[in-house]
Amino acid sequence: MNKFLLILIVFLISCKEEKSFADDIVLNFPKNEKLTFQKFNEGIEESGSGIIYIGKDTNRIDVKYYKSMIPPPEPNPNNKIRTEELQRVKLLLKYFHPTFDRIKLSETPIDFDSFSNHNVKIEIKTQDTIPKYAYNYETGDIKKYKAFPVFIKNISGRKLCLPEFKNLPLAVLNDKNKWQTIWNDNAFICGDSRWEYRYWEFNPNEIMVLSVNYLTGKSQGKFKIWTGNSLTDEFIMNYDKQIIKNQRHYVELK
Repeated sequence: MNKFLLILIVFLISCKEEKSFADDIVLNFPKNEKLTFQKFNEGIEESGSGIIYIGKDTNRIDVKYYKSMIPPPEPNPNNKIRTEELQRVKLLLKYFHPTFDRIKLSETPIDFDSFSNHNVKIEIKTQDTIPKYAYNYETGDIKKYKAFPVFIKNISGRKLCLPEFKNLPLAVLNDKNKWQTIWNDNAFICGDSRWEYRYWEFNPNEIMVLSVNYLTGKSQGKFKIWTGNSLTDEFIMNYDKQIIKNQRHYVELK
């Protein structure tokens, strides 16, 4: 064989990307659904987290979301459930898990773990479009947005103690060449005085599957996902630069 050709083959093999832990995970969802880009402030009257799955059985995962990480209050057995409420529950169960059952309470404030290259591996698949479901309290409708999946694996060999959260925020490289967090709304978020006492454990070798909504616009920008105290690898996405001006607070990341 020609020596140059042999060297080229070896070079191409060595350059081939290593298979990701997320490559064999199949996300199952209806392929004929009409998905839209979420507009700025459209999600203010909506509920639903971006968390699809947490666990180890990852061959095939249905795209359903945890509506909240806090368990709902126990229903009053003396209250009669109306037909409208039963219909709403059936609708929600089609798109959302019944409850997130991992939250624990501590008697003292928790020292939470932060994601880093040392304890998790993160794979972002911006080329894959999946639905992000949200429930609109005002209209009673299910919104279906264009999103991409994010896969996080605990490679630390120990349990990671994490706070409750709903979504992973985006960070954009702004005109100052700084990474700035951005949200697709400018709503005021009310805090909960008990948040630092609530925690859940992300077990070794478990995988978390989440979604992040695409932005839309005529500009192209560099983005990362902010995971608390660290940023992921960057990726390119379209967006409208006005979203930076619409932010309630300027938060610059290091």
